[in-house]
Amino acid sequence: MSGLRRIRSERLDETLHLGRAAGLRLAVVERPGFATAAGYFGLRFGSTDTRFRPAGGEVIEVPDGAAHFLEHKLFEGREEKVFDRFGRLGADFNGGTGFRSTSYYFVSAGRFEAALEVLLDFVQRPLITEERVEKEKGIIEQEVRMYEDLPQYRGLFLLHRALYAAHPIRIPPGGTVASVRATTAADLQACFDSFYRPANLVLVVAGDLDAERVLARVADQVEPRPELAVERLYPAEPERPAATRLEEEFPVSRPHAWLAWRERGGTGPGAALLERRVLSSLLLELALGDSSELHQELYQAGTVDETFACGYSCDTDYGYAVLSGQCEDPDAWADGLRTAIRRFVARGPDEAELERVRRAAWGSLVSGLQAPGAVAGSVLHSLLLDQEPFGVLAVLERADVAALRERAAELFDPGQEAMAVLRPPAE
Repeated sequence: MSGLRRIRSERLDETLHLGRAAGLRLAVVERPGFATAAGYFGLRFGSTDTRFRPAGGEVIEVPDGAAHFLEHKLFEGREEKVFDRFGRLGADFNGGTGFRSTSYYFVSAGRFEAALEVLLDFVQRPLITEERVEKEKGIIEQEVRMYEDLPQYRGLFLLHRALYAAHPIRIPPGGTVASVRATTAADLQACFDSFYRPANLVLVVAGDLDAERVLARVADQVEPRPELAVERLYPAEPERPAATRLEEEFPVSRPHAWLAWRERGGTGPGAALLERRVLSSLLLELALGDSSELHQELYQAGTVDETFACGYSCDTDYGYAVLSGQCEDPDAWADGLRTAIRRFVARGPDEAELERVRRAAWGSLVSGLQAPGAVAGSVLHSLLLDQEPFGVLAVLERADVAALRERAAELFDPGQEAMAVLRPPAE
């Protein structure tokens, strides 16, 4: 057990303690007087990690969706379902698998230490057998089919296939029905043995807690396991999008469209990735946010409506800005948005616009971190990406017009554009 390093954010009025317990990274966010407390447990292992080589071993290849399948098996517990264990404690519990990470979390209004013990127990001690894996396949297949029936989900992955020729974000985190059926207990055990080790795990707790007491309890419950270096093997990805446009028929009443610009490459983890994400998100809000001049023009012209949205998605080796919405004519919709983006890039943001958006982002950030669960999730996300917790504040403060103009010219490169469309079935 090691000591704790204290981080204080005066502007957010947050105190954070960082340390390690039996190799596991731990963060405790003090929230004196709060009735609820939260625990978030995560690791950098997600749906894109299907080919890897443990140090001294052979290359392991598992079916798409293996990380999500393993999450299901951990939920099952050894002798009792994990949801039932948390339910008896009055704690809300869930988890999720993304492209590059998996997380498990609970929020409790009492009996925090008992809930924390359950969290530490089931994540470290799964029971994976062929019989249990076979039993779960039907449930996961149903989940995969359910998501495939959602237009927003279907269209997003159609867009990913347009943006990327080989990158594994082309495949949904749950995999496909075929990959679920191909998954074995040996596949899931290989994933667990390679990645679910204390050195790869991050635990963040938030609430009216004593940091030293939490550290001591965690240290008693973490099973020491040797570190294992694992090389993640990803396919090479060309710099340019795989297709300028992909289109599918889908049971929608009117077309759904996505227009995106992808990054040529990644930044790796850390501060550079955080800066890229914050600046890109600010740009989208400045250019086409609800209160922007261009958005109002497009709305009045009937190009966009209430279904319009914009956002930026990224990780260490990919990133893209995306505009989405429903429309009668996808080509006219895309042309209108392209013209608006070109106008924005040509003139760039001004100081007054930047300050307005900066203040809005600040207010959204502060209001979004009020609950212990929200702040624990935010800190976990930062630590998994080797970013300083609450580091977004510094990026927001130093963002200036010159940096945003440079980012806009780089991000909205016409050569990096791709489009996806879901059209109603032909009559």
